[in-house]
Amino acid sequence: MEGFELSGIFSAQTGHPFNVRGTVDSQRTGISAWAYQVGDPFGPPTGSGCSPVLNGPGSGLAYFTNTCAFTNPPFGSPSNNQRNQWIGPGFWDWDVTLAKRMTITERVKAELRFEGYNIFNHPHFLNPGNDINAHGNLLGSGLFGVITNTYVQPDGTTSARQVQVALKILF
Repeated sequence: MEGFELSGIFSAQTGHPFNVRGTVDSQRTGISAWAYQVGDPFGPPTGSGCSPVLNGPGSGLAYFTNTCAFTNPPFGSPSNNQRNQWIGPGFWDWDVTLAKRMTITERVKAELRFEGYNIFNHPHFLNPGNDINAHGNLLGSGLFGVITNTYVQPDGTTSARQVQVALKILF
């Protein structure tokens, strides 16, 4: 087992904060107020006309299961939610490298590397409201409380597992 090297990086982070937006300017500021919380957004649906948010094909991942837990604040009143009160899903990632160093001749050496990024293929979900029109955190939207996107790297690749092989010749 001479010449082998195994290395890796583990990264874990909490989610990013976000706000739940209402649809009414209840304080006459020119922008819609933050939503008013009246129930448990992670509990079962409460009240008449509430149905659970389902994780169906093509619909995204439900973050809030009780969409009736929010309403527009009473006119003239601020929201009972604070700025950035809600935290989106966290993320963890394992990157692994296996390398084998070999001597071909006295002056020529080689290194064969196998590199894997996000090796366990854990998705990096974004917050609700990161859809193209930011409807995922807007009351009354069909996408309210639903996560529809995953993180995309600056080079256009996704956060899905990536594997690469490299051979380096040293002389």
